[in-house]
Formats: sequence, C-alpha cells, structure tokens
Amino acid sequence: MNTTSPIDLSDLYVTLRMRLAVHVSDGCDEITLRLPREFDGELAFYRLVNWAYALVNEAARIPLPYLANLPPLRANDIYKREIVFLRTYLNHNLKNEKRDLKTAASAARWFGQACGRGSPREPEHYAAACHFLADRLRAILEGAIDACDLLDDPIDGTTLVANLHLQVSQAWEAHRFDPILKKCAEMIGNPGIDLLKFRGRKLDIWRAAVKNAEAEMVEAAVRRQIEADLLSEIDARLPIGAQEAKAHLSISGKDAVVAALLLLRDARFNGKVSIPDILIQVRRSIQEPED
Repeated sequence: MNTTSPIDLSDLYVTLRMRLAVHVSDGCDEITLRLPREFDGELAFYRLVNWAYALVNEAARIPLPYLANLPPLRANDIYKREIVFLRTYLNHNLKNEKRDLKTAASAARWFGQACGRGSPREPEHYAAACHFLADRLRAILEGAIDACDLLDDPIDGTTLVANLHLQVSQAWEAHRFDPILKKCAEMIGNPGIDLLKFRGRKLDIWRAAVKNAEAEMVEAAVRRQIEADLLSEIDARLPIGAQEAKAHLSISGKDAVVAALLLLRDARFNGKVSIPDILIQVRRSIQEPED
C-alpha cells in the first residue's frame, strides 16, 4: 500500500525539473536538503517535511501549483497548506495563542489521519506519517509531470508556456528586493528599522508591485513602493513636529527628501495627498533645475 520511497521522490523531482527546463530554464531550483534514507521514524519525518517545504515553498514555488491546477490533477493548494503547518508545528515554539493553537489542531487532525494518533510517539507512528506524506507528494509530482505534456501541445502549449514564463518572471525571491531596499534606506534614512523584518512584513505588497508593473518598469515600480513604505514607517516612528524633525535631522544631502516629506506630513494627514504622491513631487522639485 505504502510504496513511495525517498528515491522515488528524488527521481520524480529530477524528472519534473528536466521536463520544465525544456520550456522555462529557471522554473525549478535544485533542492539541497537531503531526504532521509528510509521512512523509518521521527527524524525521517522531520527531514521529509523540511524537504517538502523546500519543494513547494521555494524550489518549485511557481511551476508546481501552475501545473497542479492543469489536467490531470486540477488540484487546489491544500498540499502546500498542510506542509506549511506541519513545518510550523515541528520547527516553531508554539504558544497558547489563537494562531498557534489552530496550527496544533491542524497537525493533530493530520497525524490522526496519517498514523492513527493525533500525537505520535513511537517510531512506527512517524514511519506511517512519512509514508502518508510521501504518497501525497508522489501524487502531486506525478500529476505535475503529466501536466507537462500540455506544454508540448501544438495548440495550447504556446499560451501555457507563455503564462508560465510570465509567472516565473514575476515571482521575485525575497532576497532580490534587498539591494533596492538597501539603496532606498541609504537614500532616505533609517531610524532604527530592522530591514529584514521590514521586508518580511511588506513582501506581499512588493511582489504585487512586480506583478502589476509593465515589464520595462518593474524595478522602478518596486523602488517607488519600497520608498513609499519606508517613508510611511519613518513617519510613524517620528511622532514629532515637522520643524523639530527638520532640526533633528540636520538637513543635508540625502536627508533632504525625508525632511521635505516630514514637512509635508500635515498636508497628508489633513488632505488627500498620499506619501507616494508627495514623493513624486519632491523628486521632481529636486531634479528640476532652478531658474
């Protein structure tokens, strides 16, 4: 009944990468995490969940759901959601809070289905959970590989490949925003903002900026969005008057943009002027030569 092995999963992912590389060279990344040698206990289960997380949330984050929603699977993202909460359950210190309790409840239901115990204890419980998860991963990978046949279709294949190319090009990895974020922070100042945590909170917004921008304007759109978000953050962290802020910052060079925006803060609060609009006005004023 449970026939999927670690080698099976590894081979299936290699096959998927090869099939996709024919059409999209950077569609799937390599997974450097190692699968367990055998599905035989608790450590094996931990390693399988971490490998699965790397598969669905990192290495094949874009093409896997794209292919899984084509025939023959027509699947939703339940496989991804269950792997995410399993990884959270196994690797995080859960607290007596609503979100963590929901994760624990989801994990208990999953284990009950996978090995008959909501809280597995024995090696055989974890071995059963391994095989249960491995079989589900095998079904997803096989379905995605079969869906690759549609990419070769003489009628619909061109459109499907173009859509996949577009999704891959728009799917910026988190680290790709870092150089732009660093430059923006250097330009407008950084009053104690943890840029890594800030990026984590704003990542979905910045990815939406990538998706909604014209192809030749993607980086400019991302820069504008990051600038606007940084300025909003700075604005919220400086609960002082505009003149005090100006004196505090000792205006010069790269601080000029922040100072000007702080001076216009009241206009934004009292009217309909947004920070991005103010930023555009300030940039224009700086770039325009004086008469």
